[in-house]
Order: sequence, then C-alpha cells, then structure tokens
Amino acid sequence: MLFIPLQKNKRLSLGLGLCAALLVIEALCVAATLALTPSAVTIIFLLVIVVSAPTLAWLGYRCARLARARYTLNRNALTVEWGGRREVVPLDQIDEAHSAAEFEGELAPRGLTWPDVVSRLDHPTLGAVEFLATTADKAALVLIGYPGGWLALSPENRPAFLTAVAERKAEGVAMAVEPESRSSGWAEWALWRDRLAVGLIAVGGLALFALVAFILFRYPELPDVMALRFDGQGAPERFGPPSGLFLLPSIGALAWGVNTLSGVFLHRREAERPAAYLLFSATLFIQALLWAALIGLLTAGRTA
Repeated sequence: MLFIPLQKNKRLSLGLGLCAALLVIEALCVAATLALTPSAVTIIFLLVIVVSAPTLAWLGYRCARLARARYTLNRNALTVEWGGRREVVPLDQIDEAHSAAEFEGELAPRGLTWPDVVSRLDHPTLGAVEFLATTADKAALVLIGYPGGWLALSPENRPAFLTAVAERKAEGVAMAVEPESRSSGWAEWALWRDRLAVGLIAVGGLALFALVAFILFRYPELPDVMALRFDGQGAPERFGPPSGLFLLPSIGALAWGVNTLSGVFLHRREAERPAAYLLFSATLFIQALLWAALIGLLTAGRTA
C-alpha cells in the first residue's frame, strides 16, 4: 500500500494556533464576566463568548478532519479518507487521472475553503466534482474521473501521484473491489441543509442571549433587594438580590440545550423530523414564557 503525502502541515498548524488563540480569548472573557459587576459592559464579553464558542468548535472539527486526511493507493483501489469521509474508487473504474491545470474552465469549490477544502460542486462541464483537498488552487489539484463523477485531490507531488496511479492500473487489478462512499461526520448531516430546523435552533439561542443581555442592561438600575416570586393573588412571597433573575436564563439554557440535542438526534431519521421540529418550537415557547416572567418581575414591585 502506498501512502500519498499531502501538503497540510502549514494549514493545520495555523488552524491549531487559531484554536489556541480563541481558547485564550474565551478564558479571558469568562474571567472578566465573573469578576465584573453585571452591567451593560458585561454584554460585550458575553457576546464574544457566544460568537467564539461555536467558531472554536467549527474550527477544531475542521482541524481534526484535516489531521486525519490521507490518500492511499494499492493495486486494487484509490482510497481517500477525510475525517468521517471515506471514498474508495476501484482502479479499474478510474477513467481519467490528470492535473486539474489541464482543464481550461473554472474549478472553484463552494463554501469555506480553510483550513481544508471539502465541497461538492455540480460543474456545468464535468458534472459532480467532490473536493477532498488541502487547497482550492486549481494548479495544485489533480482530477480523478470515475463513474460516480470526479474527485479533486491535492497530493504533495502531483506528477508522482499520477504516475503511481498509471503504474498500478497497468499492473492489473489483483482482486475485485466494490466502490464505497461513506460519510459519518456531523458536518454532513441533513440538519445543516434544513433551513427551518437551523432557523428554529438559532432563534431559540438568540432569544436566550437577548434575555441575558436585557438582565445585564437593567442590572445597575435594580434595587439591592427585589421581589423574585409572587403568590396566586399577586402578592410578593420571596425577596432576594437581583442576581436571582439569572435563574430565568438558566432555565432557558437548560431547555434550549436539552431540546436542541434531542431534536438533532431525532432529525437524523426522516420519519421523526416532525417531533424534532416540535422540540425546536417548544424551546421558543419556553423562551417566551421566561421573557413574560422577567417583565412581570421587573414591573410588579422591587422592594420588600
């Protein structure tokens, strides 16, 4: 078996360095949020945390995917492994193998292409093109044509790779190999192409962030002691510091997390997607109730 080197160390190092920088920023913002008295300024640190956390998760996933990327070649097949992706192309099914620079048309993958390039393109001339590469530069890519479409790959030494493919095809296939295309990465889930599901999750998260931000904005105006619970007749029955208001977004965060995780699990099976939408929608209903409770506490009387 021949392992084909990829030019990935520079991008991987930069990606991991950026992950480390984001971790430091997150830690500093968390420390500042805990150290400062809740106020409108705290919203800035909270916003940085909210934005950087998913960015860190996304970048970390792509770096982990890139670290596991490899091309292997034997007498039977070309195998491309990229994180949770695995593409096996039998050598006897490879119709063409040449440098992408020989193709005169445009060959630009869609979406983000850093630190790695994983994209599917429906090209008007070539048809389906699957990018599993470390660069989007056409001059650094090779194209592998087979019945399922084209693979755009980025071996470190393109001439040597193409020569190795040609030599092994000339040797003949030692045994029959079935083509394989498998994907187990979370980034390939159908959820990310479902605008309704993603929208419901995002709106629920934004409503939760807005709830926390509103409390922080009003916090300096609140008295040292305020009513935190009322009985059925509207009379206050429990008092405490305004920090008790943060119980509301805590409940909202728990509901958002549990419903989102449960909904994501259900969404993977098409027959259970209505239940997933119901869970995502229930989060919005809970957030609305928490907003109503907060407004009621802020307007119903604040001191003993």
